[in-house]
Amino acid sequence: MFSSDIIDLLNQRDGGVGDEMKYAIFYLIKGKAEIYYKNIIKNIAKISGEKYLIDNPIPSHITLKYTFDADKKQIKELEKIIGLFVKRQKKSKINIGGFNNFNKFVVYMDVKFSMEAKYVRNNLIKQIKHLSFIDIQDFDNNWKSHSTIGYGNSKKTFNLIWKYVQSIDKPNYDLNFDNITIMKKPKKYWKLHRGFKLK
Repeated sequence: MFSSDIIDLLNQRDGGVGDEMKYAIFYLIKGKAEIYYKNIIKNIAKISGEKYLIDNPIPSHITLKYTFDADKKQIKELEKIIGLFVKRQKKSKINIGGFNNFNKFVVYMDVKFSMEAKYVRNNLIKQIKHLSFIDIQDFDNNWKSHSTIGYGNSKKTFNLIWKYVQSIDKPNYDLNFDNITIMKKPKKYWKLHRGFKLK
């Protein structure tokens, strides 16, 4: 399930119908963890030749809700719901520590959400899933918090990436789950649409 399907989702462009566009909901990683994320992606590209995340740059993030199509009116409705939602939530804790992989293809930094952070994320999905344009996918129902740092498109390149991440110090960053951010994909690249701060 967590394999090339993820790239297919991220690669999808705008919906192409009227003013519809592709959106996703992220938690944006900031501070030293963001710097680490950017550097390790560059290093993985150098040692493996796998440059997907270089050629298709995306902000350092953890996906909270996978991609969906929405028009301007619909995204305004979503903004209103999230805006009201964050007012009732408090910041909680996240830890980035270590590496893992999906199906020896997707390599990612392990992310542990505290019970409070999991509650906020899951409650967010409950608040928005009734919207007609929100497509709840397997990735959403079987959500695994992670931050992707590389793709091994062959056994050889996966092994190169995996050997590299096993040879370096594991990341260990304690972060505040303090934002819920709507991202949009008007053309090829993901861009910030609107961010919401948790108290």
